Amino acid sequence: MKYKRLHLRTQLSIAMIFTSVMALAIFIFGMLGFYIYVQQRWLASLSANNRETLTALIENDVVDAEALTTLVNLFSISWTEGYAANELSILLTFVSLAIFCSVFIGIFMARRLSKPIESVTHAALRVASGDFDLQVDHKLAVSLEARDLLISFNKMTRYLESAERESSESAAAIAHELRTPLTVLRGRLQGMSDGTFQASQGSLEALIGQVDTLSYIVNDLETISRLNSGQFKFETDTVDLADVALSVVRSMAAEIERNGMSFEHELQPALVRGDEARIRQALNALIENAKRYASSGRFIAIGTGLSGKNAYIKVVDKGPGISKFSRERVFDRWWRAESSRSRVEGGSGLGLSVVKAIALAHRGDVKVLDGPQGKGVTFVIFIPSIK
Repeated sequence: MKYKRLHLRTQLSIAMIFTSVMALAIFIFGMLGFYIYVQQRWLASLSANNRETLTALIENDVVDAEALTTLVNLFSISWTEGYAANELSILLTFVSLAIFCSVFIGIFMARRLSKPIESVTHAALRVASGDFDLQVDHKLAVSLEARDLLISFNKMTRYLESAERESSESAAAIAHELRTPLTVLRGRLQGMSDGTFQASQGSLEALIGQVDTLSYIVNDLETISRLNSGQFKFETDTVDLADVALSVVRSMAAEIERNGMSFEHELQPALVRGDEARIRQALNALIENAKRYASSGRFIAIGTGLSGKNAYIKVVDKGPGISKFSRERVFDRWWRAESSRSRVEGGSGLGLSVVKAIALAHRGDVKVLDGPQGKGVTFVIFIPSIK
């Protein structure tokens, strides 16, 4: 049978009620047992005549006044000389026992209910010292609140571990991405300074291109950082994704078709609340991604429409596709698959991260799906629609 956890307040209420009832039961039944014992002892000490008088009194028969007085005096003497003192000692004994049981139950419940909190406290101290790879066993929870606390703590440590890993990887990736253009810039400028290279128009344009590469990386990093931190100010308005897609198609169709690729579109009205410029930026990034990595398929298609409560905008290609494993990491910063997203083909590895950040900032998401007939890949941005 599966153990069912209760709310903490419910368990505390049950514990207090149980403790009170237990203490009261110990006192009542203890004293009741004592009085039964006194009754039996006193009855056993009576003479035959006194026992007959008591029986007659109980059965409401006529009792001689003198016999009744004798019986009452016997009980008074017995109680005063022995049973009264015993009653006080027995009373103190059962009160002490009730208190002991209450303390025992209180300590047991306190330790039981505080155990998950102590576990989180010790774990938090280890996390504060830098040990993020730490999980607390949620089976320790004995209440719904404790279970939620442990689960939330484990989520937090996983997030911290992921953030630390991403920070380390990002620092290494940034250094790697910036090293090449900076090395080229320094080498060329040093050569020009030494007279090894001539400051021709072509060489200057090449250096400007390296500076542009650095600018793209810095701008993408700033965009992702501001979007993820919620510091980016959106120009929120009613936007039709079909209009956004159509403007992008008109601006990019000629260039894509010159590269020998088919550029198709099927646009249905899809109204959302959002920043048109940022949505266009995300769509441009998806199209650039398809141009760079799916040119072998010679096909790009854009679609917009509604799906349930969401509007969508999608980019479809017939390139080499993305493996199931790679799809889990395709939106990570700086990530590239070895075969299809090499540095030689260009790109900083930040484009899809920007797309993800823009989608999340619009309370939506972006998914990677199979392409048509299982060829290529489909990127779909979902944003809550306006009915």
